[in-house]
Amino acid sequence: MSDFKISSTVHGDEAVVTCHGELDLAAAPEAEAHLREVETDGVTRIVLDLRPLDFLDSTGLRVVLAADSRARKQGRQLQVVPGRDSVHRVFRIALLDRRLEFIEPPEDETDA
Repeated sequence: MSDFKISSTVHGDEAVVTCHGELDLAAAPEAEAHLREVETDGVTRIVLDLRPLDFLDSTGLRVVLAADSRARKQGRQLQVVPGRDSVHRVFRIALLDRRLEFIEPPEDETDA
């Protein structure tokens, strides 16, 4: 069984989706379903936070790419907060760090 959790918060037209643990073959259906659910909440911008992710395989990469493809087709914006080096390396190897929009982490509300 995969060690994976996914959660999201929606503020107006922006959703922040955070992945924890291992986004792999076992976790892909849950991640896919969660992202599709967020897409129906009327958001125009989805921020996918991968910082708490420990592991990402090619199946997890496919989930992110599918979400990006859906976002583009629906006129939404998908932005990715990069994870640790071992996770981000998967994007670099596949040259997807050039296709996807990676951003700095959102500011903590406590910093405001």
